[in-house]
Amino acid sequence: MLPNDVKPISVDDHIIEPPDLWQTRLPERYRAAGPRVVELADGNEAWAFEDQVVQTLRGNTRTADGFDDDPLGIARFSEMRPGCYDAKARLIEMDADGIWAQVNFPDFCRFAGHRFLACDDKGLATACIMAYNDFVLDEWSATDPERLVPLGLVPLWDVEAAAAEVRRIAASGARAIAFSENPTSLGLPSVYTEHWEPLWRAVDETGVVVCLHIGSSSKLIKSSDDAPTCSVLPYVGANSMIACTDWMFSGILDRHPTIKVAFSEGGAGWVPYLLEQAEDIFHNYRVQIRGTRAPREVFAEHMYVCILRDNTALAAIDAIGEDNIMWESDYPHDSTLFPHSKEALETSMRDVPDDIARKIAETNARRVFRI
Repeated sequence: MLPNDVKPISVDDHIIEPPDLWQTRLPERYRAAGPRVVELADGNEAWAFEDQVVQTLRGNTRTADGFDDDPLGIARFSEMRPGCYDAKARLIEMDADGIWAQVNFPDFCRFAGHRFLACDDKGLATACIMAYNDFVLDEWSATDPERLVPLGLVPLWDVEAAAAEVRRIAASGARAIAFSENPTSLGLPSVYTEHWEPLWRAVDETGVVVCLHIGSSSKLIKSSDDAPTCSVLPYVGANSMIACTDWMFSGILDRHPTIKVAFSEGGAGWVPYLLEQAEDIFHNYRVQIRGTRAPREVFAEHMYVCILRDNTALAAIDAIGEDNIMWESDYPHDSTLFPHSKEALETSMRDVPDDIARKIAETNARRVFRI
């Protein structure tokens, strides 16, 4: 069970970017085209940048008391809980939810910052990434550096600039970066190519964790356009399975043996099956695989998964590895259990040995993210 003195650490939560983030941090020449919150003719709010308009769904936020919380409705900042976008308020929410620390991904930016791939002006796009990182380092995480663990973004469209940004933000305390689970879906080179080597060298040098959040390829696998939106939820781990296989077979982790890869919001129950199959493929098709080490070894030394509620994974801890599982609360998205996250964690850990429960809830994250 979960020991009473555990301080739970969630490795997957989100920041709803505050309305003034880019308008106060972008160079003056980019502000007119940069992201800003506007009111539409129907009274709803949206983000506008260049010629694009993007609305935030209520399901990505926590709605304040007294407002409609339909997850498919449009969110307004005045109707959100301040903990969605304000660091001091987030700490209060964390205390109420029994969470000690969080690793937060962006929301409007998309989970790997790939919203800005759509910018016509890549100078603006890169400036937006740097402004977001400055906000995280200088304002959000600076509010409490131990509890709000800084995760940064990189300009995916310029690998040399991405490597430089890793070094810049790591020098200021960033512990992790977000990267796409499948960059080819974004029109970028795959992880099997040499294209990303400058980035991996920077990651290797600085020790930041590479976080692959589901949906960071801009899509979730879906059977058909007319399948209900919720139909993707039982198998969101499929995206993580694909990404995990690519990283095991690509040889990146042979060339860069200190890199750690975290799969965010994909669950963990799929891991035993994937490792069993990958081992078989590795030994039977080695001529096709660039990696030189067996998948179980690569996973054990370099890879980490996280659970929200995943009894299948907890029944297979021996197959996954007690040192390779972490926990998430996913605040403020609609899958979060706020304000009952710690209660749900305690329920999940009821039959887990105390020392392993402590690892999953806290100490694995402390070690991986250097908290």
